Amino acid sequence: MSTATWKVPLLAGVAAWASLMGAAQAQDAARVADAPVDVEVVDVATAAASARDATDADAAVDADGASPEDLEQQANAAYEAQDWAGARRLIDQAIAVDPRQARLYRLKAYIAAATEDNAGVLAAAAQALQVDPTDAESLQLQGTAKAKGGDTAGALADYAAALQAGGHASSLFRNYLFLLNQQHDNARMLEVFAAYEQAYRDDPEGTGQQADIQFHAAQAYHHLGQPRRALELLDQAIAQSPQVAGYYGNRALAQHALGRSSQSLADDGQAMRLAPSEPLYPYNRGVTRLDMGDAAGALQDFKAALALGKDDADTWLNIGVVEERLGRTREALAAYDRALAKDPGNPRVLTNRLSLQGKGGKGDSAAVAAQAGTLPAENQAQLLFNQGQAQSRAGQWQAAADLFAQAVRRDPGLDTAWLNLGVAQARLGQHQRALDTFNDYLQRAPLKTIGLLNRANVLHELGDDAAAEKDLLRAVQLEPGNLDIQQRLAFHYSRTGQTDTARRYYAQLVTLPGNLSPDAFINYAAMLLQLGDSREAAVVAGNGVARFPDNYGLRLNQANALGDSGQHALAVDAYRAAMRLQPKRLDAHFNLGNLYLQQLKQPRKAVQEYRTALTLPSAPDLDAAGQREQRMSIHLNLASALTDSGDAAGARAALQAAIKESPEDYRPWFNRAAMALSAGDPAAATPDFEAAWVRLDALQRAQPARAQPDPELLEHAGYLLFHLGRTGEAASRMQQLLQAQPDNIEAQRNYGFMLLDLGRPQDARQLFEQAFTREPDEVDGWLGVLACAMLDSDPAQLARLKRQFEQRFARRYVLSAGLPEQLMRSEGYWYSDRFLQLWRQLLVAG
Repeated sequence: MSTATWKVPLLAGVAAWASLMGAAQAQDAARVADAPVDVEVVDVATAAASARDATDADAAVDADGASPEDLEQQANAAYEAQDWAGARRLIDQAIAVDPRQARLYRLKAYIAAATEDNAGVLAAAAQALQVDPTDAESLQLQGTAKAKGGDTAGALADYAAALQAGGHASSLFRNYLFLLNQQHDNARMLEVFAAYEQAYRDDPEGTGQQADIQFHAAQAYHHLGQPRRALELLDQAIAQSPQVAGYYGNRALAQHALGRSSQSLADDGQAMRLAPSEPLYPYNRGVTRLDMGDAAGALQDFKAALALGKDDADTWLNIGVVEERLGRTREALAAYDRALAKDPGNPRVLTNRLSLQGKGGKGDSAAVAAQAGTLPAENQAQLLFNQGQAQSRAGQWQAAADLFAQAVRRDPGLDTAWLNLGVAQARLGQHQRALDTFNDYLQRAPLKTIGLLNRANVLHELGDDAAAEKDLLRAVQLEPGNLDIQQRLAFHYSRTGQTDTARRYYAQLVTLPGNLSPDAFINYAAMLLQLGDSREAAVVAGNGVARFPDNYGLRLNQANALGDSGQHALAVDAYRAAMRLQPKRLDAHFNLGNLYLQQLKQPRKAVQEYRTALTLPSAPDLDAAGQREQRMSIHLNLASALTDSGDAAGARAALQAAIKESPEDYRPWFNRAAMALSAGDPAAATPDFEAAWVRLDALQRAQPARAQPDPELLEHAGYLLFHLGRTGEAASRMQQLLQAQPDNIEAQRNYGFMLLDLGRPQDARQLFEQAFTREPDEVDGWLGVLACAMLDSDPAQLARLKRQFEQRFARRYVLSAGLPEQLMRSEGYWYSDRFLQLWRQLLVAG
């Protein structure tokens, strides 16, 4: 049986898959403030001359013989001439002649609105609606008058009724959206905006365009966590009204939310030029600069906001953050004190101040608890949330989950705490609990795509990919222009095996201009690598690197693809470029070590890279189990590289280090036993094989009862049982494996050797022939085929096979009684004593 020293199946290289979006990360130091709204409720557009109604021949006239239509036209002409008194007198005459016409009262309401007579507007509009309750213009006039009088609820009801009655003037949508924006009713704002878009498509001239319609809708999208859609609408608003500072200020917020720092700075700069006395613009620019790491520039902006009148807790809080980053502890504490003077219960300020004191070794944990206990419940919740965020950043997910859970108990309305609690639960593998939490979050915020994306991840982990796809498609529907969400949908299709659909999505995404993130290129290249399309993967990753030259994951996948496609020198350069970008990341060193070990056959260089990797931390998004697996892979591959470089003692030391780090893992025990076999010391191998079996058996027993057996574990169990002399059990495992993986060629050969030992040569021959057909250059398969031919006592077939063997291997191997022992010594194969005895007997007989 051939069992080359078993190595962890990561030797081919690790593809760098991008992390999916996690929870919304609330800023506990800097905060972006909303830019000011530069629009107000506007009056309804000037009334146009009404078309005459069809009337009977004996229509009413006044004492002078004037019809109501004549008087209406005269009133409208006076209105146009701004002769308000004359317009009012004439419309009253028209109404006296025919009080049944709603349009006459409507014109009277317009006239009253022109003179700021709010009571007159309400009275006239009410009279019009008594005649025609579905008159959209009168409903709009009444709503605007109510809004100016402070009756927001009444105004909103009237605007809703006007829209229902078919109102479609831009002024209706402007006023309606303005009031909804004031009420922060973002969901209703999107419904009204959708109605506006439909009205404009149906009657663009009659509806008209106003920049503040797009502006208000953009604010709704921003507050719902959909900055890309907000950005698109603000672009449209600015194209229509390029001199409104608030449009640039709000676009800066959207740019900031998308991580487009330079564009955000430019928009804030333009807003500051258009409105130099508004303090929010330098403040928001300071927040962006702080996020960019430009503490000195941020300090200038915060001080400018302060000088313009933004002397509040947020400004002083951020000044404190800047001073702290600049290493000026005294100044930072003074700024936090100023912030607390403005807002004594501010949890963000308390957290930062007490944290800074703690760094100074003054031990303020008791003070933190004491001050936290005096805060209102919602502030205590925010403080707990901030502490949970700190634990999340440190990778302490259980501690983070506990803190987030406490936060939502204190304040059930703290949506971000629900979201982050779900993320922490998912990180801990508590997927059903995470699903319940995300369901709660989405009940509160059904239009926030970040909740849908996180729930989709959990649904996938729970095996409900159909529901996960529904959430992703809903997110795409909510943000149709968000290319990042589209790439997440593509990633969903790739990880659920729908590779053709995923490939189609990715191929479209990576050719589009715009705000595409590096993840689309990273995940597309990684999928292509898994499919074996290494050259296309190299092209995709290379295109990504051209667009995002400073992205580590892209550089890593480019190197992986170049290595797999045989472009080894370029692959080495790409790995080195990745290391320069992230010198503290281990995976580039690990993958380069694999390249040196496998393709380039330079084990000494591989040893250097593996040893470097062991000194570096794992990727921050890996959980504890993932980190253990990664380090185990490095230990095992280091041992292989040391073995290949002739350092057997170093290899054993590497395996011992792996055992010490993860004593419950069976693989280093197995590899150390295989090393002993290769060194000709089967007695030393047996205890390690036994130790490996105990651990592997426990791992298998821990699998859920109804779960499908893991093919990798089945294969390794077969090897171990065979080495321990339990050949029948080993053969049973290999049979199960081949049922799951009928094309596993190595398993076919190994199962064949097991069947030979069990005295079943006919079954063994069939397996060897299947493997031989697929891999005719594998010397191990030749031994099995030759053994079966000798057992068949077919001299002609045996002679033909011997000639083919000699021609194929051309002096590399000589067909002799000692060939199996040679393969065991030089190439890591292993054959049972029973097979060795059978081989010698057959060769002598033949």
